[in-house]
Amino acid sequence: MQIKRQIKRAQKDLRTVSLVVNDDPEWASTIAYQAMLRSGRALLYAHGYLPADGQQHKTVVEITGIILGKEYELLVKHFERMRKKRNIFFYESEDANNLTEAHKAAEAAKELVDLLKRKIIMLDPQRLLKL
Repeated sequence: MQIKRQIKRAQKDLRTVSLVVNDDPEWASTIAYQAMLRSGRALLYAHGYLPADGQQHKTVVEITGIILGKEYELLVKHFERMRKKRNIFFYESEDANNLTEAHKAAEAAKELVDLLKRKIIMLDPQRLLKL
């Protein structure tokens, strides 16, 4: 159930990005990152992991990269950069993205969410009926 909730919310986050991107690119980038984080958490749950340390965001990015492997290294590096920018935006209230970067963040988020959903379904084809 938790996997399904994370994926559904990630997809909703992606739709929200398109609603706010022109008015607030920094917040749109943060929402795009959140969609990536949620789908990464779903992937970890699907593998039986529960990120419970003090650095859950970083752990989700790192384990997602390990699971996906070298083939998706660039996408995972983008995920990590977005994590760092999200921290700057959240904790230092510093604008770290412009409109172009926000659109790239949205594209990367959609790519990762779609990829991770496919990977989860491949782990258990019956999940297709649930997602």
